[in-house]
Amino acid sequence: MIPKVAHFIWLGPGLLWVHRLALLSAAKRGGFEQVVLHHDGALAGHVPADLAEVPSIELRTLDPIGLVESAGGGALVACYRALEAPAARVNLLRMAVLAREGGVYLDADTVTLRSFDELTAAGGAFCGEERLIFPGPHSSSLSRLHPSALARMALRDVFRRLPGGYRGFRHVERFYPKAVNNAVLGAEANHPLLVELLARAARLSASRRTVRYALGTHLLQEVVADYAGSDLHVLPPEAFFPLGPEISEHWFRERPGVELDEVLGPRTLLVHWYASVRTRQYVEQIDASFVAAHAERQLFSALARRALG
Repeated sequence: MIPKVAHFIWLGPGLLWVHRLALLSAAKRGGFEQVVLHHDGALAGHVPADLAEVPSIELRTLDPIGLVESAGGGALVACYRALEAPAARVNLLRMAVLAREGGVYLDADTVTLRSFDELTAAGGAFCGEERLIFPGPHSSSLSRLHPSALARMALRDVFRRLPGGYRGFRHVERFYPKAVNNAVLGAEANHPLLVELLARAARLSASRRTVRYALGTHLLQEVVADYAGSDLHVLPPEAFFPLGPEISEHWFRERPGVELDEVLGPRTLLVHWYASVRTRQYVEQIDASFVAAHAERQLFSALARRALG
């Protein structure tokens, strides 16, 4: 059985309201007994009031080097020290936390809607797929120039820009390959999938470990593809990624009216809204009062309102 604990990792100061929403929604909707925010100390003494009011939420100071060393030894520590980008370091830390404690890792750009009880009770490990244009770590520059790939790129960009384009994209999304994403990752402590992830991370060359996605989605895709066990559950895009990258920008577009159930499916447990996809201009202004004022005309606000009840 996977422990009913949700793990978040945050490196740096201050949490925007949208990131606190990730913890609050996990505590309220996810069926977790505990929600832990592992941080690097920058949040010490500055626990936001809305998080402090929830008994199941704990802010826990990380010992990154100690954690990584206990999970993978000196080679993994050397890998961690070579990384500068916080997102790259989080890739290692999430694997190490899950290997040591077990549970469910969630990115801070997620909103939880339903309980994870069925997945945690099943045990083993789980992750989810998203729809991409160029899946896999070994897609060559030549393959990216293939007419089919260029057509998918152009079509996705059209639907990204069109008002209500997320509706039109539903009719063509089957032509976009699926690949696993590590924004949501659950496992029992010391699960073989985690052990292999950490082992391969430690063996990555110095030149590759700093490549974007190398220690994240690409590494997970490799290990999942090679995994021979029967206890790994890979969920379809509907579960965690109902709007994939680029199309996810529609979460923040305002319209005269929105219908959240056009986007969510009956098996959607959580929404990953892709903080890396042109969201900064939106998320810095969103808080509880913004959500209340925009829930009828912005998908993200409608999503937040449903998650918080």
